[in-house]
Amino acid sequence: MITTDVVVHEGAAVVEVSGHLDLLTYAALRDLLLKCAVEEPTAIVAHLTRDFTIRGTAELSVFATVWMRVSEWPGVPVMLVADDEVLGEALSTSGVARFVPRYPTVRAALDAVGLPRERRRHEVRFPFSSTTPRLARAFVRDTCARWDVLSVVDDAVLIASELVENAIRHAGSAPSLRLELRPGQFAIAVRDEDPSPPRPRPLDNEQPGGRGMPLVEILSRAWGTSPSPRGGKVVWAVLPIPDDAPTGR
Repeated sequence: MITTDVVVHEGAAVVEVSGHLDLLTYAALRDLLLKCAVEEPTAIVAHLTRDFTIRGTAELSVFATVWMRVSEWPGVPVMLVADDEVLGEALSTSGVARFVPRYPTVRAALDAVGLPRERRRHEVRFPFSSTTPRLARAFVRDTCARWDVLSVVDDAVLIASELVENAIRHAGSAPSLRLELRPGQFAIAVRDEDPSPPRPRPLDNEQPGGRGMPLVEILSRAWGTSPSPRGGKVVWAVLPIPDDAPTGR
């Protein structure tokens, strides 16, 4: 069994982890860390206490898995602190340290976080209605114009429309749409109340809407889904912004 206690400290989510990590508890720890990332703390610091034990070094890959899942969106750094030196050596030899840095104390990890990345963010909750995809498209166009990122507006509108329509048609819930602007990328994220991941459908250009997640995959640099701490899930996609494109700064 894995037990965790999450405390927000200086903007970072410090996750105190105790218990035994094995194949049965791997998914629970992974999902807890992913949920922490969705709230966009300045960093996730996983503090492995002396009560934390492992079945084998293979299960330590959970931290690299979380890092890979959040590196594109929401772009939250993941850090490790291990109280037990033997465990710390296991982290190093397992290869996890190539992706997730390890620090001797929580204080040292927090000192290494640095300033948060420059970003803009705008989120709105839409009604559960057949008109919501149209409202979402207008919201994206307006936001891209105000942020001066017209180079991505067409793709962003298509992706947002697809994700919002999926939330209504397949998740049966009112969606929340979040737009984020960071250096070099524009992110679209939609939260719904259904924890089930999206089920890909064939791309059908004959349909006016609901063209499937293949369209999102084609248009975006990366996309994925994460459990939401508010329940349900968040489906997100990231569009690259050319270096010479204006970013509204």
